[in-house]
Amino acid sequence: MTQPEQGSPEYWALHRPEQVAVISGPTALTYREWNDAADRVAEGLARCGLTGGDRLGMRFRLTPEWFVIQRALQKLGVTQVAVNWRLTPGEAVYILRDSGAKGLACNDGDVSGWAAEDIGLLVTVGQDENAAGVRYEDLLKTGDAPARFGAARPAMVLYTSGTTGRPRGVPPTNTIADQERLARYVRSVDAVPPHPDGVRTLLTMPIHHGAGPYLAFRACARGGTVITLDPFDAEEALRLIEKHQIRSWGAAPTMMLRIQKLPEHVVDRYALSSLRDIGLGAAPVPHSLKQWVIDRFGDSVLWENYGASEVGMITYTAPEFQLSKPGTSGQPYDGVEVAIVDGDWNRLPAGRLGEIAVSTPTVLHNYLGGPALGDEVVKDGFYRTGDVGYLDDDGFLFITDRIKDMIVAGGVNIYPAEIEKALVTHPQVVDAAVIGVPDDDFGEKPMAFVIPVAGSVLTEAELLTHLEDRLAGYKRPRRFEFVDELPRNPTGKVLKQLLRQPYWEGRERNV
Repeated sequence: MTQPEQGSPEYWALHRPEQVAVISGPTALTYREWNDAADRVAEGLARCGLTGGDRLGMRFRLTPEWFVIQRALQKLGVTQVAVNWRLTPGEAVYILRDSGAKGLACNDGDVSGWAAEDIGLLVTVGQDENAAGVRYEDLLKTGDAPARFGAARPAMVLYTSGTTGRPRGVPPTNTIADQERLARYVRSVDAVPPHPDGVRTLLTMPIHHGAGPYLAFRACARGGTVITLDPFDAEEALRLIEKHQIRSWGAAPTMMLRIQKLPEHVVDRYALSSLRDIGLGAAPVPHSLKQWVIDRFGDSVLWENYGASEVGMITYTAPEFQLSKPGTSGQPYDGVEVAIVDGDWNRLPAGRLGEIAVSTPTVLHNYLGGPALGDEVVKDGFYRTGDVGYLDDDGFLFITDRIKDMIVAGGVNIYPAEIEKALVTHPQVVDAAVIGVPDDDFGEKPMAFVIPVAGSVLTEAELLTHLEDRLAGYKRPRRFEFVDELPRNPTGKVLKQLLRQPYWEGRERNV
């Protein structure tokens, strides 16, 4: 690419060089500064051997360095492999090796553990000169860096998990036959909610999740300014909205719940009229929270969306339907078709419950390095989501349940099979089953049913200690119940719906 793509940081570095692109704590980067730094880091990484078509792990909290390094990778044509900073070293190394990443860039406070792993290139931030790896600070000093241009949209491998409990990589979409459909789809997704030129966006979503990088891209595509907040703090979010006159904020419902729970006089302290659109997604939004947002911010502000890593964005709910279609997950984006199917892929009529299957231009056909997905998952361009729901007569989607066992806690996916595998490595655990149970803050939290060895005395504290080096903190069960047996069907499969039922009874949704 010899010219900057419209909407890319390089484009704005040429047309609006002094416009502030990123504000992160006390640091502000203009588009010129961002682009110049990314050119130097790209050249430094190229001299370290990175080249187009490679992959590099990115394990970051939300800081200015992430913006520079990820842009340097885009300039080189290197794909980012998103690595959750909360994963244990063993979990992270698995992702690096499974993805074929050439190494890892991170802003961990202590990088000594990575030096002991055979991960290839290690790029660090904030380390002293004697630390292992290549320092970001040294890459910034690279001289004679040529101008490079990269695609505006980030190229990322996102990791998700299935019933096996092993994370699986969702590669970036490169080859799509129907380009006209893809263009309609991209225009539709990018238009929800509509962003004006120079938009100011509050970024609180994590960057190891598809939402964070996409929200940053959307703001920068309009020549706007991204203001970051990590870790999330409810009152600090309000302060930043007022201080920077933020117009747009994409958040997980748990973040908005934390603002709702602030004392009313605290919320009243801040002038929030600049906020014109709030996008909630990544987890179900309670109706009571929707009503509070509308009462507090107005009836034209709240947007909601539904999607999956394997297919992209599926549906959206515009502000005018938040109350007139209570409980809906919205209408399909342009270029998306939603079907409700039975176990044999037969389509069901409006109002009938079934599994939600979707066709988008970006439907996944195989996980990274894996075989093609079978007809039980993908057929005729439709992907089975594992969610249960129905379409009403107007074509609005309603999600009522989930076939798959995945737990969604505060917008983060947690996979029970992974937790169960870790639990049964304890010598006094015979078997275990993990489900999601309701949680007022996060929507769901993991609960473990554990069968201990007969005669043993097993405690929650002992199990949590056992899990410390095996699972990231957010994956560990928040509640345990010790049982003599688990309910099973004739083939031996645990009937998790029976375990879930007492905890979800009487609720509007079962997810």
